[in-house]
Amino acid sequence: MGILTGGVVAAGGVLMAVLMALSAPMRGSETGLGGMALPQAAAVGALGLALGAILAVEGVRWRRGIPAAPFRPRRVGWLWLAFAVLLTAGTVASVLNAPPVLMALFHAPTLLLLPVLVLSLVGWGLRGRGGSWADVRSGLLSGALLGTGIALVIEVALIVLLAVGLFALGLLPQEWLQQAPQALTTGEIPFPIGVEDLLEVLTPPLILVALVLIGGLVPLVEEVTKTLGVGLAGLWLRPSPARAFLLGVASGAGFALAENMLNSLFVGPTWGPGVLARLAATVMHCATGGLMGWGWGQWWAGRRPWRLPLAFGGAVMLHSLWNSCAAGLVLSGLIALARADNLVWTGAAGLLMLTLLGLLFLLAWGAAAATLWASYRLGQL
Repeated sequence: MGILTGGVVAAGGVLMAVLMALSAPMRGSETGLGGMALPQAAAVGALGLALGAILAVEGVRWRRGIPAAPFRPRRVGWLWLAFAVLLTAGTVASVLNAPPVLMALFHAPTLLLLPVLVLSLVGWGLRGRGGSWADVRSGLLSGALLGTGIALVIEVALIVLLAVGLFALGLLPQEWLQQAPQALTTGEIPFPIGVEDLLEVLTPPLILVALVLIGGLVPLVEEVTKTLGVGLAGLWLRPSPARAFLLGVASGAGFALAENMLNSLFVGPTWGPGVLARLAATVMHCATGGLMGWGWGQWWAGRRPWRLPLAFGGAVMLHSLWNSCAAGLVLSGLIALARADNLVWTGAAGLLMLTLLGLLFLLAWGAAAATLWASYRLGQL
């Protein structure tokens, strides 16, 4: 069954990638989507193949009754070397405006490596005393398929409801609503996307709604769904703290993997910084996933069940702070571009961008350090 399901998932990913690549010319080059379509299509295809391969491996293991080996990755230095080579080569190619076909060769493998790198560090800290390779594969599948799928449905529903409310209140142009059916059939954006036009639409009430969605509702939804599989598995697994932590980290890695591959619309000179930003986001997702996994382990152990809501609150707070800083960074960048002729506005926006970048940097390093410390401590139990 696992082999068949894996084949279906892999075939679905490849088919979606082909359709995305073929639809690129239809979207035109004015929005820049044409140049992003091929690397994005390659990422989607690679995601389908990766998840299909994991499902197939698990199917073979169950069919043959192969016991799961402890998760203790060895000789992972070559993974970091491969990442450094891909990042350097891809950055140089993007700066030189390489064709989309060449960028696709760098794009998908580099993004695939990001959760693998974080998991390798967690495995080093646990030293095989947590879960198994099967736990890691199960967590990856749970986060990428179950967590991402449920979160996507809920978030789309929230966006639609908020959009309807904004149109009803007159906070969004009515012509956008009138042109929406045509946009769904043609794939063309029915409104201007220049910086000046965006800032005219982004009124203070709309910015507040966006921050509530991005910094409040989205983290709440994703932290509920990301480790939902871990919570359900605890019904029969009753995992130890170290194993529950590893399952949570793997679920966060799977969620980040799907998010990275489906949300990687960065090309040109922004490719290298975009990859590093996705690496930092992967660390954040793994850290909050590990925290939630540990909380689920405490819940099922029955010793300190109150630690689960405490862990959930901490995960949501970290995720919310991360998303709010990222949204503020984008907004200040738009202001800096739109007010480039005003030194006061440009300076203020630049200072805010540096502050938010510094905060994101500290959050990423803090999340990485906390995850490694927790791995080491749990590996000693």
